[in-house]
Amino acid sequence: MAEQAIIRFENVTKQYDEDPPVLDDVSFEIERGKFYTLLGPSGCGKTTILRLIAGLTEPTKGNIYFNGKLVNHVPANERQVNTVFQDYALFPHLDVYENVAFGLRVKKMKKADIDAKVKEALRFVNLEGYESRKIQEMSGGQKQRVAIARAIVNEPEVLLLDEPLSALDLKLRTEMQYELRELQRRLGITFIFVTHDQEEALAMSDEIFVLNKGKIQQRGTPTDIYDEPINRFVADFIGESNIIPGKMIKDFLVEFNGKVFECVDQGFHPNEPVEIVIRPEDLEITEPDKGKLRVRVDSQLFRGVHYEICCYDEDGNEWLVHSTKKAAVGEEIGLHFDPEAIHVMRLGETEEEFDKRLESYREVSHAK
Repeated sequence: MAEQAIIRFENVTKQYDEDPPVLDDVSFEIERGKFYTLLGPSGCGKTTILRLIAGLTEPTKGNIYFNGKLVNHVPANERQVNTVFQDYALFPHLDVYENVAFGLRVKKMKKADIDAKVKEALRFVNLEGYESRKIQEMSGGQKQRVAIARAIVNEPEVLLLDEPLSALDLKLRTEMQYELRELQRRLGITFIFVTHDQEEALAMSDEIFVLNKGKIQQRGTPTDIYDEPINRFVADFIGESNIIPGKMIKDFLVEFNGKVFECVDQGFHPNEPVEIVIRPEDLEITEPDKGKLRVRVDSQLFRGVHYEICCYDEDGNEWLVHSTKKAAVGEEIGLHFDPEAIHVMRLGETEEEFDKRLESYREVSHAK
């Protein structure tokens, strides 16, 4: 167990009646003071993990530990955890001050202590002077800050956030991403954030858990998850990817599209079937005879900061390119990419096998 682990799941399964497990034999550790994101499509199990941590439901199998103590049957009100829900769950008949003070009043704290804690919590979320404001007079972003203040005023060790930005417009959502990240740094407590938005996860997290069908597909830093996806699901879910079949000739040499290319991957069997991932932004448009691939442009969209260009090679493989250069529909162009842009994925590789191979690759890269 990691030295700073505050939460540990040990072979946890959650199942309702005879339905397939919502969470299937999941094990992981959460370290103190980090910003974690549970990322995945609807129904993948991420909110179930939050509910298990909060004590709102119990595991069907396995054990959950908090600070080394088994908490499977510890009720929610006895856990040092608070939750910010998607709809914020604020009390509309109470003003901002009373919403934040509610939990403290339940604990029957002294009025002077409540006042000091509420003011400190509102200061943390930049809502000083809003104490008497009615909830229905608050904007979406302000309501979220009230919900966060109400959660942190109880001084939890872990703050759970269940898609709290989903109801906000794009500009406000981006602003709140920065605010949440900065708030976590200032508070120094563990945040566990649930979202299905890949860009949100990449922007905010110290570590991401990518889930699908009740299992953790991959965990790692945003850079690790984006640059070194473990399988097709992760590569396709995190950002946009070009994924095509290939064959690993030997270490640092891979074949796809009928050609052999240098790469930086190793640890595969000779001539092992693999899948190749190249991100759209890693493809550079060149003249047809100067590229490593020749493709024909099928469509082009302007996305503001780049053009999104869809191309096809002579084998019928689709290639998505993000480039500041324009290309005409029907035009033949070349695509250049560096060996570092090629990521090779082993078919059916476990996360443990992947981690060992990735560590070996990093050791070789460091030695160079």
